[in-house]
Amino acid sequence: MKPITLLAVSTLMVLNFGCAKAADLSTFDDIRSQYQNYRDPTRLSYLYNRCAALQLNVSALLQRKGQKKGAQDFENLAQHFMVLSEENEREIDQKRGMKSKETMKTVSRNVANVSEVYSKRMRDNFAKRGEYIVGDTQLESELAECNVPEQFKKKASMN
Repeated sequence: MKPITLLAVSTLMVLNFGCAKAADLSTFDDIRSQYQNYRDPTRLSYLYNRCAALQLNVSALLQRKGQKKGAQDFENLAQHFMVLSEENEREIDQKRGMKSKETMKTVSRNVANVSEVYSKRMRDNFAKRGEYIVGDTQLESELAECNVPEQFKKKASMN
């Protein structure tokens, strides 16, 4: 993925930080259960997109606090999850006999959409608790899972 594309996603996410609509996010365990029940590979892409979106939100927060190294680390994790999502989407297309040239654009759009939901949730948490993540057990849990990509990938696809 080109750095400018990830930068564009980050910028879009920051611009939408105050514009997101409230929406509930199913827990990762719920999504993994759905995957287990239906074997729908698009659910894996959705999980990867969720991690990428959460990582980009944390990156933006750290960037605003002047913590450039931490922000870059979270941006790199986000990029890793976007690549996992892209690979999964390409496999799905291949099994369907399709070939898409703009898979990463689609992934970037999907991540941006989920980023809006996370942004809203984090902003609401800040209003309640004075912290963006701490105190929201789902956000805390998801961030902890997303911080270990290989373990997350294994858990996402095997449950």
